[in-house]
Formats: sequence, C-alpha cells, structure tokens
Amino acid sequence: MANNIKKIFSSVLLALCLSSEVVSTQDIDKGAQKIAAEQLKATFNQTTFTNFEPAPIDGWYQAEISNQVVYFSHKQELMFFGEVYTKNGVSLSEQTRIKWQSKRTDNLDVSAALSIGNGLIEIIEFTDTDCPFCLRFNKWITTKNNDYKSKYGKDLFTRKLVLTPIDQLHPNAHKESVHIICQNPDKWEVTITKTLESKISYADMDSCQKGKDTLVQHRKIAKEFGVSATPTLIIAGQVIQGFNQQKLEAIVKQQLTKLENK
Repeated sequence: MANNIKKIFSSVLLALCLSSEVVSTQDIDKGAQKIAAEQLKATFNQTTFTNFEPAPIDGWYQAEISNQVVYFSHKQELMFFGEVYTKNGVSLSEQTRIKWQSKRTDNLDVSAALSIGNGLIEIIEFTDTDCPFCLRFNKWITTKNNDYKSKYGKDLFTRKLVLTPIDQLHPNAHKESVHIICQNPDKWEVTITKTLESKISYADMDSCQKGKDTLVQHRKIAKEFGVSATPTLIIAGQVIQGFNQQKLEAIVKQQLTKLENK
C-alpha cells in the first residue's frame, strides 16, 4: 500500500447520510473482499480487527475494533470511525454493532459469574470495585430492582456479576474483588454495594482460595470478551460500555413490554 496510508486520520468522526439506494453489497466480489481484509490487517498490524465484511457503502468494507465499527476503502486508501445513517435517520452502524454483539454474547459463558436476584431480565456486568461509574450503575440497578420488587413482590433483574479489576488504575480492586467472592451468595449484593461505596476497611476484608480462583476465571472471561473499560454491560444481546442510563432505561422498557405481551 502506498506510504500515504500512514497519514490516515483514523480517529476522525464522520456522519454520512445515505439513501437506501446506495446500499449494494450482494455483488461484492469475495476475492476483492479477501484482498481488502489482508490489506487492512497488514497496514494496521498492531490492531485486531474482526467481523470484516462489505459495508453499506459501495466499494467500502466494515470491521469491528473495540466494539466499534470502522469503515475501510482499500482502493481510496481511507479509513474512518463514525456513524452511517440512512436518509430516514436510521443508524446502520448501530444495527451492525447490535448484530455483531448478539453473535458474541450468544457464545459468552458466564457460569462462573456471581448471580444476584432471579428476575426475568438478565444483565451481565463487568465491574471494577473502584470504578465511579460502576458505583453509579449499581445505585441505579439496585433502586430499579427494589422499586419493582416492592410493587410486584419479585426481582426485576438477574444480575451476572463478572468482577474485572483494572489493576493499572485501581490496585486495590483485586483484593476487594476476592473479598466479595469469599462471601456467601446471599451476601454478594450487599457486599458489592458496601465495597463500591468504600464502606469496608481493608483490615476487615476476607481472603480465600475460592475467591482467588474464581477471580482468575472472571479475568479470563473479561479478557476473552474484550472488555477494555468498566462498567461493560450486556442486556438483551446489546453491549453497553459505560453507564448509559438513558439507553438502559429504553432497553428495560422494551423488555418489560415484551414480557407483558407474552
């Protein structure tokens, strides 16, 4: 590839408005797709791309990097991150992310996760005990579940907690995570809350082999899924990075409507 590919502004954010007539991917030559994929990987050999496939823009391809969609043209030697919209304001990029995320989450094994509650809406949480946004999420989901439980007498959520210490940022999160796992299952919810709220002294924290071994499993799950930030949440097949309350509320509302219509 020409040297000027090195000058690509790979972090530029673009928003393209496309009419439905532009979308034409069925006739993309498979040989050209293979060449383009090899070209992308060779040029950016320090980056892992997955789900390489034709994009909804003629002559362009799309791939996944860190849960985001990247668009690549090997002929024009251009690449960009951003959103692609139809003329009706529908984000094709969001549809692509949901498709890829569903494929990944379908194969995710969280049998080693800490299970809290037994509600009909399952949410998988990759959490760091010293993460301020994890604290905000925990307050939201606890309040949401308690309000539902006081009204209907049962849990709204089944929480699958995968403890994911970010050691570079929070060196104490490892010890805190082991402490949580060492508790009896009926104490997990209150212990995670106290730990997130810094209401437990380090002198009072427990350590056990089960906690250490389980945390190794949790770290493995997070690494294989590609978690790079906390909280990372999975609900209804969608991956949410960070505490996005508006998006969570919308998904929960959709799930409740589905349950009511059954």
